[in-house]
Amino acid sequence: MNSHSIVTVSAPGKIHLLGEHAVVYGHPALLAAINSRLYVKVQSAKVNELSGKEIKIISPEKDTLIGQAISVFKKAWSIKNLPPGVITVTSQIPVGSGLGSSAALAAATIGALMKFVKNLWNPHRINELAFEVEKLAHGNPSGADNTSVVFGGLVWYRREFDFLKSIWSLPISAYKIPRFFLIDSGRPKETTRQMVEKVAALYKRKKKIVEALFQDQEQQTKNLLLSLRTGDKGQLKKAIIKGENNLEKISVVGIFAQKIIRDIEAKKGAAKICGAGGVVAGSGMLLCYCKDTISLQSIAKKFKVSVSPISLGQEGIRIELANNNK
Repeated sequence: MNSHSIVTVSAPGKIHLLGEHAVVYGHPALLAAINSRLYVKVQSAKVNELSGKEIKIISPEKDTLIGQAISVFKKAWSIKNLPPGVITVTSQIPVGSGLGSSAALAAATIGALMKFVKNLWNPHRINELAFEVEKLAHGNPSGADNTSVVFGGLVWYRREFDFLKSIWSLPISAYKIPRFFLIDSGRPKETTRQMVEKVAALYKRKKKIVEALFQDQEQQTKNLLLSLRTGDKGQLKKAIIKGENNLEKISVVGIFAQKIIRDIEAKKGAAKICGAGGVVAGSGMLLCYCKDTISLQSIAKKFKVSVSPISLGQEGIRIELANNNK
């Protein structure tokens, strides 16, 4: 059945420049693929090497999600049994930090199996199936994360309905993306599913208030995109600051992350969470724009957190290796 003895597929992490949580409720999100990647290798194996398993999985964590991706793939092609093989995952994307590790894992696993088993490569189909995996993992995701890691670059995304999504891949060359940094506020105690459910409960209780916040978030997301188009750094900072404030009002940003962000704002910078967030402990990675890099390093030292530059608009899912059977 399989056309290759070994296939390696990689997918990038992603960042929500703005629009997270609001995107679940039909508002737009602006995302970018980043320069950290996850790799999934599928390799042929002999049955006696698998200890009675159909597929052996070697991964630092998230075996459950890989299993869900395998199930979604088999169902999509009505496959009863996969060829015996080993799936090995290596990743540069920190888990649970808002950088799309689960979306990258879902997409890369689907893509690698598609090439390994069927000798097909269809990013649109990979995206559809990765979204199914994301739904199993997170309950009610928007589909923005998997779309961003599959297509890469800069993505404008809006979910009109579950069956209809507006996806615009924006040409990076037409935008003036400044230097951004990532600050690690700590891995959240909550899962993405729990944070999505937390916002859903708030939306149910205070629909008018939350919807008004999401309407404003849509405007800030548009302002942010326009600022990248024109290179207006003042507009960029205002959109990020207002966007972060909206996220704090829906209670998805922890106190520790807020303290870091306030210090960055005091140095005429701007920062925000870039994923589902977290409130009990860490809130994941913070996306930061600040011209004063010396002060930024000082803030990181004060709070004992890491800070590193990040490159946006990277290539989406791709085949790294596909060797034929001899």
